[in-house]
Amino acid sequence: MRALLILAALLALTAAPSRAETTLGIEGVMVSGTHAEQAGSAPISGVAPLLELRQRWKTVDLAIEGIPSVGGRSYLVAPHGVPQPLTNVSVFNALAHLRIGRTDRFWIGGGIVIINQQTSLLSPPLAAASRVTGSRYEARAFLPSGHMGTLELRAAYMPAMHGSVSYELGPIPVPPGYDSEVAEATDWTAEYVLHLRGVDFGAGVRDIDYQAHFVSPPALADRNTSFGAILEARFKVAR
Repeated sequence: MRALLILAALLALTAAPSRAETTLGIEGVMVSGTHAEQAGSAPISGVAPLLELRQRWKTVDLAIEGIPSVGGRSYLVAPHGVPQPLTNVSVFNALAHLRIGRTDRFWIGGGIVIINQQTSLLSPPLAAASRVTGSRYEARAFLPSGHMGTLELRAAYMPAMHGSVSYELGPIPVPPGYDSEVAEATDWTAEYVLHLRGVDFGAGVRDIDYQAHFVSPPALADRNTSFGAILEARFKVAR
């Protein structure tokens, strides 16, 4: 994985500047799914923003993307009056892709992912905070559709993310029942993008499945599943 990232960086540095393109993307993800923990589960519904900065050369693509802190207090529901955990989440990805073949249709790559999560445990202000990091591998396809459109497909897998868990009662740290966790996730996207002069507009669907377990003693930490529509605008800021 490190060799791939180093190779991509070297190719980017030696690429002809005139062939580089920089885009800034703003995406809205319509979240609809389930957040589950040992204490129970709750439906998820809402909107999460995603920001992306991408630099593409002829055969190399570098990107950083992330979701700023999204408060679960606005969309986690307590069914039947039973208290449920409320979660705040933020995500950061740094990725490099290499073109496969002579056309711009197929790319593979990977990078790092960081997921921060803070969960209010039934009776706030008791909260658990975790940060997991690991590798993200993905394949992308850009399939021409019509004179001005492209069908974009992405499949990503995060096989092993590791992190620590801390607990707080308000501002006061408390002894943890669990101190570390391991997680894995998948991320699938299908999007139709319309290319206009200076800006692209996209619409599609995104499916995310995230599952984390405590290491010792082994137990479910949480699972988040989500499927929903996405709307995106990409602006060409440099070429």
